[in-house]
Amino acid sequence: MSSPRPHEGRGGSRRSLDHKMAQRSGGDGTPKKNTSLNLVTGFFHYLRDDQEAVQKRTFTKWINSHLAKRVPSLVVTDLFEDIKDGVMLLALLEVLSGQKLPCEQGRKLRRIHWVSNIGTALNFLEGRKSAYRGSPIKLVNINSTDIVDGRPSIVLGLIWTIILYFQIEELTSNLPALQALSSSTSSVDSSDTTSPPVKRRPLPPLQGGARKALLRWVQQTATKHLGIDVKDFGPSWRTGVAFFAVILSLRPHLVDMERVRRRTNRENLHEAFSLAETELGIPQLLDPEDVDVDKPDEKSIMTYVAQFLKHHPNPGHQQHSDSDSQPEEEREQRKGLRELKTWLDQLELDAARTQETKGNLSQQYQSFKSVRVQLEMRRKQVEAAVLSTQKDGMLTVDQALVKQAWDRVSNRLLEWHLQLDRALPAPLGVVGEWLHQAEGALRQEVTIQQAPDGTANTVHMTLEQHKDMLKGLEGHQQVFQRIHKDRSVNGVPVPPEQLQDMAERMNFVSTSSNIHLAKMEFWENKHQMQAFLMLAESKLKSWIIKYGRRQSVELMLQNYVLFVEGQQFFEQYEILFQALKQSSELYVKADGTVDEGEAGVRRFMREVVTQWRSLSVEVRSVRSMLDEVLSNWERYSCAVASLQVWLEDAEGALSQPENIKREFFRNLSQWMDQHSVMNDAGNFLIETCDEIVSRDLKQQLLLLNGRWRDLFVKVKQYTREDELDKWRRDHLRAISALRELLDGAEVKLNAPVQVSFLNIRSFLQDVENTKKKVVAMETQYKLAARSAQLLSKDAPQEEGAKAMATMTTVKGQLSKVRERCPSLVRECHGLLPLLEEMEKHITGFYQALERANRITAAGRDPEPQAQVQGQHKHKWQDLLSQQQSCKMCVSVIERNLHSLQRALSSSKALRNFDQTFLQKRVAEIQTSAQGLLKEVGEWRRQEEANSTMRRRFEESRQELERVLKVATTCLREGGYAEELLKKHSEFFGQLDQRVLSVFLKACDDLTDILPEVEQQALQDTVRTLHKQWKDIQIEAPFHLQRLKVEAERGRAGAVLQECRAELARENQALTTTGSETVIREHRTFFREKAPLSVCEKRIGNMEELCQTLPDNDPARRTLDSTRRALAEVKGQIEATHLKLQQHSQWREWNDRFSELSDWLSSQRSQVRLLRERARDPSHQEQVDTTVQELQRAAEGQEESLSWLKSHLAVLTEVSPEVEAIRQRAALAKLSSDFTALLSSLLEWGQEGSVRVHSEELREDVRCALEEVLRARREAQEQTSRILEADNPEEARQLLLIHQQHLKRQQTDRKKAELLVAHCRQLQKGEGLSSSLRELEGAFREVDRKVGAQEHNLQATLGAWQEFEAEREAVWQFVSSTSPVLQRELIFSSLDSLRTELGFTKGLHKKSWEYVVQTDTLLRKAAEIQLGHKNQTLLQQQAQQATQQVTQLEARLKKIVDQLEMVCVWWERFIRESEAFSSWISEREQELDTVDPTSSSSSSDPLDKHISTVESVGAKLEERAAMLSHLEAESEALSGFVTPGEAGRIRARLSQMERYWEELKESVEQLGGQLNQNATYRQRFNDNLEQVKRTMADLKEKLDITITCCTSSSETYRVLQDHMDVTQALEQLKPRLVALCLSKKRLGEGDLLEGEVANLQKDQGEYIEQAAEKKATLEKLLALWQKYEKESFSLRSWLDRCESVCCPDTHLLSTDKAKLMNELQTVQEMQSDLQSHEASLQGVVSLGACLYPTAPEGRVRELTDDITQLEERYTSMKDSITQRLQQLQTHLSQVELFDEALLTLTQWSENFLSVLRTTSQVNIADLQSAVTQVKEHEESLQEQTALRETLQQRESSLLSFSSPEAQQQLQGQREDCLQPLSEVQRLLLLRGESLAELGVFLQSHGAAAVAVRGLREAVEGRGSWERSKAEELHRGLGEVAGDVAPRPTST
Repeated sequence: MSSPRPHEGRGGSRRSLDHKMAQRSGGDGTPKKNTSLNLVTGFFHYLRDDQEAVQKRTFTKWINSHLAKRVPSLVVTDLFEDIKDGVMLLALLEVLSGQKLPCEQGRKLRRIHWVSNIGTALNFLEGRKSAYRGSPIKLVNINSTDIVDGRPSIVLGLIWTIILYFQIEELTSNLPALQALSSSTSSVDSSDTTSPPVKRRPLPPLQGGARKALLRWVQQTATKHLGIDVKDFGPSWRTGVAFFAVILSLRPHLVDMERVRRRTNRENLHEAFSLAETELGIPQLLDPEDVDVDKPDEKSIMTYVAQFLKHHPNPGHQQHSDSDSQPEEEREQRKGLRELKTWLDQLELDAARTQETKGNLSQQYQSFKSVRVQLEMRRKQVEAAVLSTQKDGMLTVDQALVKQAWDRVSNRLLEWHLQLDRALPAPLGVVGEWLHQAEGALRQEVTIQQAPDGTANTVHMTLEQHKDMLKGLEGHQQVFQRIHKDRSVNGVPVPPEQLQDMAERMNFVSTSSNIHLAKMEFWENKHQMQAFLMLAESKLKSWIIKYGRRQSVELMLQNYVLFVEGQQFFEQYEILFQALKQSSELYVKADGTVDEGEAGVRRFMREVVTQWRSLSVEVRSVRSMLDEVLSNWERYSCAVASLQVWLEDAEGALSQPENIKREFFRNLSQWMDQHSVMNDAGNFLIETCDEIVSRDLKQQLLLLNGRWRDLFVKVKQYTREDELDKWRRDHLRAISALRELLDGAEVKLNAPVQVSFLNIRSFLQDVENTKKKVVAMETQYKLAARSAQLLSKDAPQEEGAKAMATMTTVKGQLSKVRERCPSLVRECHGLLPLLEEMEKHITGFYQALERANRITAAGRDPEPQAQVQGQHKHKWQDLLSQQQSCKMCVSVIERNLHSLQRALSSSKALRNFDQTFLQKRVAEIQTSAQGLLKEVGEWRRQEEANSTMRRRFEESRQELERVLKVATTCLREGGYAEELLKKHSEFFGQLDQRVLSVFLKACDDLTDILPEVEQQALQDTVRTLHKQWKDIQIEAPFHLQRLKVEAERGRAGAVLQECRAELARENQALTTTGSETVIREHRTFFREKAPLSVCEKRIGNMEELCQTLPDNDPARRTLDSTRRALAEVKGQIEATHLKLQQHSQWREWNDRFSELSDWLSSQRSQVRLLRERARDPSHQEQVDTTVQELQRAAEGQEESLSWLKSHLAVLTEVSPEVEAIRQRAALAKLSSDFTALLSSLLEWGQEGSVRVHSEELREDVRCALEEVLRARREAQEQTSRILEADNPEEARQLLLIHQQHLKRQQTDRKKAELLVAHCRQLQKGEGLSSSLRELEGAFREVDRKVGAQEHNLQATLGAWQEFEAEREAVWQFVSSTSPVLQRELIFSSLDSLRTELGFTKGLHKKSWEYVVQTDTLLRKAAEIQLGHKNQTLLQQQAQQATQQVTQLEARLKKIVDQLEMVCVWWERFIRESEAFSSWISEREQELDTVDPTSSSSSSDPLDKHISTVESVGAKLEERAAMLSHLEAESEALSGFVTPGEAGRIRARLSQMERYWEELKESVEQLGGQLNQNATYRQRFNDNLEQVKRTMADLKEKLDITITCCTSSSETYRVLQDHMDVTQALEQLKPRLVALCLSKKRLGEGDLLEGEVANLQKDQGEYIEQAAEKKATLEKLLALWQKYEKESFSLRSWLDRCESVCCPDTHLLSTDKAKLMNELQTVQEMQSDLQSHEASLQGVVSLGACLYPTAPEGRVRELTDDITQLEERYTSMKDSITQRLQQLQTHLSQVELFDEALLTLTQWSENFLSVLRTTSQVNIADLQSAVTQVKEHEESLQEQTALRETLQQRESSLLSFSSPEAQQQLQGQREDCLQPLSEVQRLLLLRGESLAELGVFLQSHGAAAVAVRGLREAVEGRGSWERSKAEELHRGLGEVAGDVAPRPTST
């Protein structure tokens, strides 16, 4: 699991809301202007992200609170990441549901397994039903792939769905408030009725039912009685009071509401959450800062509040009590339902009764509408009453009865309506019946089946049926429109209200049919798409399973290929999607307001696209997964087969000889790879296959791995050969690749870069590319390091060490590249703005310079004085402005240059940046600026210039003299060296060469204007001051060096003084303080502070400083005196150290040691005496007493021994190691002797005196022998330590200690000799004699070796000291010469360079002598016999000295060669610069002979001058190479000269460059002026000829007459062409003026002046002619436009009149409205005849005006057009009159026909209404009904004449009517006659019915008589005979036959 992502603090996020909105809308964190739309979008993005963060925290806590119940428990840290694999999600569902769910688990789960787990969870959720609504849980727009991808909105939506259904709805489902929300009426428990409820489809719940229920619970139980207004789950909870109200309702004693209202929001929230967690056990899912915001997250608050429902009292009891308290309400509800049922039954009876009532059609329709209105008024009440109040959607019995009654009434009304529509006269009745069918089709709901494909087929069939039915829509519309217009059918009137309702219905059907068909087509495609996606998902589920064996996977792959490729799965989706897309677009276009319109359709399309996107990805991934499984099966099978065979062969090869085994197992690494492949493939298959296959694979792998493991243990030693080769190859490959990258990077990073904007930008790009390659370098380094580590472990040691050394080197290079890249990028980014600004100002400078040069060139132009005076002021103001611009640019450039130089000088990363090119450019700019300044100054008076030069010279001379005076004072000043050094360094560091340069420049400037008499005195002054300056420049460095030497001497003297003071203090402290403390302080001061090292370093600095001083310089004597002082102090330190060691540091210890040693020796002697006395028994008691005293004395001496041991530990810390070791050995010997004495005293009384004495002597001899041997060993060890000492001084000290040891050894020997003599006297036994002989032999051996060894040590130490002295001399030479090598080769003059060259040659010669001396050192190092370590060290030191001297000699040789080369460069530069200056002077004299202002009338002198200037220019370009060469040499010399000398060289070079530039500028200026004069002459001639040709062409165009105007557009084109000619004439005027000015400039004489004047005169005449022609063309254009406009208007009117008055047919319409409109149009045309006649006359007059300017063909066309218009107008006058009469006659006939039709229709409808109202018959008065029918027949016969009149008028109209009109007339007549036909049919039917009724009444009377008789017979008879009964039966049968129901015709 990944770690949780950090959440930003809410406080900070709210404070920076505007900032974040700017970030989202602008992509940038900086506040900036933006549109309001972007700001609003950014704000909503911010709110959405904030809301998602709150929900994520809340939902994560909620999930963890439930997962904590699981065993083992799980924890979600990052919701979006941890839920991806589905394991956490399935665990959560298991905890919530208590069910066990299948889950894919394992370490190597892949995406396909994740999708499977998520799919299992989603299927589980979809399979459950909501506890609140009873319907399945709907997962809207939630797909498996979205969860696997971790999309935040989808994941949060899924978790919210789980919380809603598993917590909120389950807890709110039993609340009474929810029941109240579910229905508008009170619910009735179905258990109260005896009949079972009727099952029906559950109604959809109210929107937000669970939310409303939870909110209602909070309002009723918690907040209502406290006066708290909780309207939502958002801002109402911000204060925290609502949370306390809920807690108060559950635990009243926990909350004090008065305190709650006084606290802040955060305090309340924190307290409420803590209280709920501690007292109620409710987890704290919310944070106070998440709730105390403007708009808290509702879902998070609902999740938290719902947990309080668990602590609410049992809702069942409350519901029970509520139900007991509301029986009256339930009874009222049932009573209301029964009343509603009764009302519906009564309405049904009324509708049936009203339907049977006879009457006309209008009355029946009014009755129908009345009933339907009553039903519609109760619709909402009924719908509310029949809403289910139960969870399962069942209705109660009363509700079911109401529903059935409602359906019956609705169906009866629908049948009644259909009957009324059918009763309408044909064809209106047919239309009405069709309308019912169409409305039924539009109302028809398609049954949604279980399978989408079945639904799609049903929709398809329904769609085809509806299409067939709606085909007749247009025909029925036409019929109905005709009838609706006439308000009758064939004269039979139609009820207006019914007709209007039918019109509305027809309009509804016509407008809704397209929408309905589009909807049906969309539904068909929708369900087809759903079926396709469902099939794909089912297939996908069958593929995403645990796989079986290889054959089953192959079959699955075949199935996949067959389905996806064989059935063209993706192509099929594209076809379906395109069809769905088209149908959805049509549906939305048809109706975008319905529920399935814009919102639903678009939403479904998005869901399809989203589902397909995830589904297609998964389907495609199935193929890769199956291929991977098969590939692993293949790899596993091959690996197992081959490995089994090899294992058998390998097991057999184990018994073979070693060479055969080695050969067999050479390729063991390959089989290891094969074994790894087998395990990888097997583990993959185990993870992806089912349990049986996995178990078999595991068993097989266990067997093979066991055999492999047993074999590998025996042969693993053969595995490294191939691996080593592979590692070597990998290492070499990685190292080569890494070196290549590093070399390339170093080349790019270290490449020299000329400082410029483009170069640095290119270099920055290279650095950034290199920075990007660092990752590749690190990768290669890791590969190389890994292979190197492997080689270092298993390869030979030398090879491994070499590889690691290579890696160390490469790592260093990589680290340098990695460290340099960021700093280079950062510093280059810092330089680019400066360079970019410099480039900008350089460009601006050159532009300003160019403009200034043009101004100055124009100022030198030889124009007349009057003209120059007119422009003089303006030119010079402009010139001064350009000069100021140049100055500003130069200032910015110089400032940026200094910034760049500071940045580059302070940067360590930009060492490869070369400023030469930039400095050169800046120098050029400065030179150009100076040149411009000089140009600007030329206009000033020469006297003012001379005065300025003199003043400048005096000021510079005074400044130079002042500087020289101060410098001389500094050289002579004395005082404290440190202060003088700081002061003089500051002064000489600020001593700038510019002071001399300014003086020399002022002198040069002044020399140019002085006479030759004064120039000599000026040059003498300059030489004097220049010599003083050079002397100061030479002496100043030596002076500063002497001051530095003196300062170092003062510092060294101070340190030496401190040392002397410390030594004096230590000598004084010896008398008062213990030696140990003094020694410790001595060591602390002289070793840790190391003052002598500081002094040596100061002396070394002095030696380096003295190297640059002359040999006889006083500073060298200062150095020698300091060295002597240091040597003196060193001696004092050594003497004091020895004195401290020999003084009292060991005095007390040695005294006590000697005291104890002497006491021990005396006691041992006394013990021997006691032993002698113990032989005499008479002295036994005295001996025992003495022994006891000795024992008490020995116990007293134990304290002295302990003191010696404890103080020895302290003394060894401040003593040399050798001394400490010696003293420890002596103390150990003393301790052992003391212990032996104590032991002998304790054993004194246990043994005999004689035997004890003998044993003691033997022990003494043995101890003496051991002491001699030990002393000899210590002497040998000391000799070895002397030879292994670190330096000769230490060896000398060790030698002194060794000599002291020998002296102590001689003392011990004397004691041993006394013991030997004593033993000789006693002669106790053979054993004692042998010990004595051994002891005497040891004495002789020591005497023999000590002498020779002492001599050798002395000789060796002497040779060692001599070697060190010679090596020190070599080191001194190298040290003294090294500063010379490190010194910069900087020289102030050529003489100083030559001096330095001689000095360096002398050093080089001296170095050869030391080379010979180092060879002697090598020989001596080999001859001196020291220890191995020191012997090796001496040889290394000798070799190192040889190497240093050799390197020193080589470097001196290199410096000598370099100095000789610089000397040659310097001399050559001086020669070439002098030659270049001479050549420049000669060329200037040559150019002075050229006069560019000579007369230009003749070209010969001009050509000659041009040739001269070009010759000088060519030579000047040749000399440019010389100047570049001099620049290169000066650049080369700049690295070897002082800044002052470099400034002089640059000044000389700049002067030559300035002279060269001035000469070049003079050449360019003269050449430009000469070429300009020649160009002016040629340009004037060309312009004159061109003007002549242009005027001739324009004159020819003006002379063309106007004869080609055929239309307005053509006339406009001619006018435009003429305007071009006029404009060309106008443009000639400035050209002629320019010719006049050029003529004056050239001064060519009167001939050209007259020619130009004639051209100006002709140009004026041509302009007047062009103006006249232009006016003519404009008038002609206006005439053409007016003619075309009026002729077009007249033709349009004639065309419209012909279309109306001269139609293609003479037949007319019978529509009165159309006839009236046409008649009105014709009348208007008749009234317009006069106005259009005037227009015709105007067109004729315009044509006459246009004839002169039109060509002949166009004139004929105009004449024909006008004639045609006149003829058409004459003909149209007659046509209008005829059409007017025809329309008036036909309209009158139509009116007569309508009048007759209306009369007959009204009579028929009235008569038919009468018949329908008299349809009831009184059976008691049947004759009156028969009489009434006859009267009606007579009235019908009277209307025959009216019918004939209608037919005659129809016949008269048919001959002049169109077919459509005829059909309309016939339809109207038929509609009118239809009621008459209905009357006839009713009268005939009524007559027949009355006859049958009469017969029936007669039969009824007879049957009644018979029945009465029968009844009487039955009642009066008690018993019956059989014959009588049969008779009665026959009579009854007869009567029954008579009264049997007869078939009726109505």
